[in-house]
Amino acid sequence: MDRYLTSFDSKHISHETVDVLVIGTGVAGITAAITAARGGAATLMVNKSVLEESNTSHAKGGIAAVVAKDDSFDSHVQDTLVAGDGLCDEPAVRAIVEGGPAGIEFLVSCGAHFDKADGGLDLGREGGHSGHRIIHAGGDATGAEVSRALLAEGLKTNGLRAYKNTFVLDLLTHDGKCLGAIMMRHNEPHIVWARTTILASGGAGQLYRESSNPSVATADGHAMCIRADVEMRDMEMVQFHPTLLYVAGLDRRLITEALRGHGAYLRNSMGERFMVGQHELAELAPRDVVSRAINREMHRTGDPAAFLDVTHLDQSDLRTKFPSFMAACDDADIDPAKSWVPIRPGPHYMIGGAKAGLDGVTNVDGLLAVGEVSSTGLHGANRLASNSLLEGLVCGERAGGLAASRGEFEGKPPRIKFERPMRSARRIDVPDMTASVKGAMWRYMGVERDERGMLEFQRQLTGWSRMASEQERRFPSEWQLENMLEVALAMTRSALARKESRGVHFRRDYPYHDDALADRHTKLAGGAEGVIELVI
Repeated sequence: MDRYLTSFDSKHISHETVDVLVIGTGVAGITAAITAARGGAATLMVNKSVLEESNTSHAKGGIAAVVAKDDSFDSHVQDTLVAGDGLCDEPAVRAIVEGGPAGIEFLVSCGAHFDKADGGLDLGREGGHSGHRIIHAGGDATGAEVSRALLAEGLKTNGLRAYKNTFVLDLLTHDGKCLGAIMMRHNEPHIVWARTTILASGGAGQLYRESSNPSVATADGHAMCIRADVEMRDMEMVQFHPTLLYVAGLDRRLITEALRGHGAYLRNSMGERFMVGQHELAELAPRDVVSRAINREMHRTGDPAAFLDVTHLDQSDLRTKFPSFMAACDDADIDPAKSWVPIRPGPHYMIGGAKAGLDGVTNVDGLLAVGEVSSTGLHGANRLASNSLLEGLVCGERAGGLAASRGEFEGKPPRIKFERPMRSARRIDVPDMTASVKGAMWRYMGVERDERGMLEFQRQLTGWSRMASEQERRFPSEWQLENMLEVALAMTRSALARKESRGVHFRRDYPYHDDALADRHTKLAGGAEGVIELVI
């Protein structure tokens, strides 16, 4: 594995200097950028697509926060720990949960409008939660509203600038410190030197054939961290959402879990509510339990999908509370009053990532990581529904505050040169290899895994990576493919190391917990081919 994706000489590239560079414009990134700029730091945030495009903007559920009088921090903490299945960091969980009310106040101050009922917030319930604590907007369009409000606030904040359609290639490191990043801007390489770099690049859902994530979620941030020797943790942990709309020819749209909290049933093709009897919460069981149950039911019945049944619910009420779901049904020519809606699991949230404190601090000086690219200890082995936007708010604010306090870029930027040899003139078929990676990820690193399949996939990834690394890269699709290959390999090697089933990580050959591995995390350092170990 080469240190950088492309050859460059910083002396001959356009560059600029800022106090804080923020990579990504989801909830964590924009919150961090606003906070840093308000703290007096000259701040630049960049995104590989339009500024509005992020996992946050596609979030259908809501934000879990303790705001109801009959709710408590202890209850939310306990629900999170139960879902996390022995891998959560309890102090981190408590700190983030207790930061929820302030996070909601911050969003409201930025102009976010949340759904109301009886004079207060309309609180929903999702899988794994013991009560109603999910704050939402537009029924099932919370992420879009959060993104709108934060972006509007950010763009009018003094000291904060933004670049769209800017592909970040790599973090720049020198003498063990992160000094900014090299990126492609207007199809030319460009360096941004920064006293503090905040990585908020989102997830990795596009590593799989079918995903709830937008097209930008190609694990670029995770790959940048691996190449920069950032300590990575629990890379085997990826959460699958149980209910993606499954209609041939249409995008796999996410159907919010809140719909099941509202009373929707899961059925197989014979009409059986197969979750009843499998878990005390039935359809509201944790996502990993529901995803595996759906997967097994599809195998048992031979059907390509299971079904979500809302025929017994008030349809006008559904149009009011779940407009995105009803619009998806309309697009698919499904009448949910008469027909069940076909669904199946799909990758949704990358739990593993750069090991980071609640303020984003990593093992690399000058680099903070927040949001889905990070691993703070909140989610453990399975993310509790709607805790991700909460984490982005709380940790984004802390990271922005820390970044502002670290001051300006000091001294003269060093000269960094890197020559990546072109080892072969052969051109690979990038779309074909990308499709092959996505299909193999679902087959070997999906809802259920085993050693035989993962070893075969590791062999395939090694060969594909060698082929990809031997050619010259000129286009984002080629850089994205290499990022995907590096992260897929890290995920597979981590999954092979954890010889047990825990949370979202289920191994057919080790279907039970190993009590000796509770509280032990997989750790990757030294690049995608570095040492994988289980540590406390």
